[in-house]
Amino acid sequence: MTQNYLDIIYLDCLKKFGGERSSSAVFHLLKGKKSSQTIQDSKLFHLSNLFGMYPGLKRKDFDAAVHFLTKEGYLSYSDKDTHVLTNKAETLLESVLVNKPVPESLNGSIYASNGFLFWKRLMLMTQVLSHSIAGSTTYLPVTKDEKVQRWVKQFLKRSAMNKTELSDALYHEMLSHLQRFSDREAAIWVYQLTSNQRIGLTYEQLGEKFKEDTEYIKILFWNLIHRVLEECSLKTQQYPLLYSIVQDLSRIHPLTESTSKTLQLIHLGKSLEDIARIRHLKQSTIEDHIVEISLNDSSFDLSMFLADDCLQVIASKIEELNTHQLRIVKEALKDRYSYFQIRLAFTRL
Repeated sequence: MTQNYLDIIYLDCLKKFGGERSSSAVFHLLKGKKSSQTIQDSKLFHLSNLFGMYPGLKRKDFDAAVHFLTKEGYLSYSDKDTHVLTNKAETLLESVLVNKPVPESLNGSIYASNGFLFWKRLMLMTQVLSHSIAGSTTYLPVTKDEKVQRWVKQFLKRSAMNKTELSDALYHEMLSHLQRFSDREAAIWVYQLTSNQRIGLTYEQLGEKFKEDTEYIKILFWNLIHRVLEECSLKTQQYPLLYSIVQDLSRIHPLTESTSKTLQLIHLGKSLEDIARIRHLKQSTIEDHIVEISLNDSSFDLSMFLADDCLQVIASKIEELNTHQLRIVKEALKDRYSYFQIRLAFTRL
């Protein structure tokens, strides 16, 4: 029986895909691949919470894990040549998730990349303020990220408060959040911080300390980060300092830059063919953009690309077949509609 919570994440994703996507789709989802297919899958299969939560995941490690799960009898191949869970896996997944569910505040599609950067800034700022107040000037920064180092340096330089005032403000704002966490959650947060008196613990050390799987510690922690980011964005006056750390990141841009340019041309009334010609891109690329736009904006008018009556026909067939596979829907509709039109219909379900 696997003891790695990341394996449980893999199994949970594959279960939600229901044999309609390959294991590679799980890899791209967790990595946060900015493709229309991956973004669409994250929404269709209710996996937006895990989107982009493992940007450092290596393909060889992922493939090795899938091989292990298959070898141990947790996964088998379906007639569609995709991985599906065995009864053994279903039992394992149910027993683990009942005690260790995927945390409910996790929202990778919105906070994943911003959360990683927010924590780097917060860790370094905490370290700098702690050493400054203690009169210590010689120490190794907790992050080697030069962009983060420059940001913290400029932030401290621009601040109207001195370092003692900043330290007090940061302490009280963090304490306000920590008091709403469980004791273990608060400890996971605090023990990772580095001060002039101690070095923050790694995930592995936290796992040993709490006798818990390292991967579960990680997912619990990022759940806390996402909770804090959401609350700071809603209560900017209550958490002015923490909000200022993420303020330049807080604007959510769900559309890629290229897709945004396509949207501008749509607003000018340009057809799909015109946009492809103007932008010197393949029509299939523009179609990807339009699907992405529809996924992120439920009020986006599809009628320019898919008439309402056609939308109803496709949507009814999708619900009848209870599938997310484009080919199956296309064949059932006797090829009367393009893959592009079917993809658009999926965005409205």
